Amino acid sequence: MSNVIRKTAVFIILFAALAMTSTPLYAQFKLRLDENSNYGPAIVHHVNEEEGLDILVVAWIGTDGNINVKQSRDGIDWRAKIRLDERSDHPPALTSDGEYIYIAWTGQGNEKLNTMRSRDAIDWRTKIRHDDESGLEPGLTYLDGRIYMIWRGRGNHKINIISSRDGVDWQNKTRLEETTSDRPAITAHNGRLYIAWNGEGNDKLNVMRSRDGIDWGAKVRLDETSDDGPALASFDDRLFLTWVGEGNEKINIMRSDEGVDWRAKIRTDHVTEKSPTLYADWDYIYLGWIGKNDRNINISRSSDGVDF
Repeated sequence: MSNVIRKTAVFIILFAALAMTSTPLYAQFKLRLDENSNYGPAIVHHVNEEEGLDILVVAWIGTDGNINVKQSRDGIDWRAKIRLDERSDHPPALTSDGEYIYIAWTGQGNEKLNTMRSRDAIDWRTKIRHDDESGLEPGLTYLDGRIYMIWRGRGNHKINIISSRDGVDWQNKTRLEETTSDRPAITAHNGRLYIAWNGEGNDKLNVMRSRDGIDWGAKVRLDETSDDGPALASFDDRLFLTWVGEGNEKINIMRSDEGVDWRAKIRTDHVTEKSPTLYADWDYIYLGWIGKNDRNINISRSSDGVDF
């Protein structure tokens, strides 16, 4: 057999092996953005077919209080950041409905909740200043044609949820009797909404679910505790929960099928003083946090929810 035939055969075998694997090359990576913040970043994957966009978007609060946004097509190479003419003492939240990217934050000075939207993560419009206030950052998610926002009420520390079809008209505000010592988290998983929070007074992690964002039930109280709010994401038909461990400040991750039975706890080597963030798309689950000492924004991507 000639060398040309041998090389061709080897190439065909390698190509076939790559085509058969379901995990892309460089599926896991850790990225440290050359940006500083006092809080973990918000992350969302935005796909707008009409605009020809398929981008990963990250938003954070700079150490100067300004809201910043960056985007990338592969999660590795990032475009120059966009500095919004908005300020906050707390990090923003992101979600996408496939047409718009939505951002939410608490205003600096007045603590009013604000929302805004963009088609491309560059031009942001339709700012809405809500009557509700919070001393912490809100959370966002999208399910079945509606955007959901969650926050801790100012003064009473109760969990509130409200929803909208377009990010302009917000309806169906629901105030739960549950109270939290930090910001709550929200995500969509298998056709339901899930929220997570650390209980006020005991710091126990709690999870609850709903089909419509109005009626909530199936509360689960975990044995895990944290001084900071947890984060949630749905990936590969499983619900993932992440939090900062009390005492050691290591980021922990656990998963569940339906938010009731939680298992496979992972204690990562990543250390942070503030709440981590979590986001997932079809291919990856993303973990975001700030370095404990350098305040650098870090993003770790995993294709299996185990290796970050």
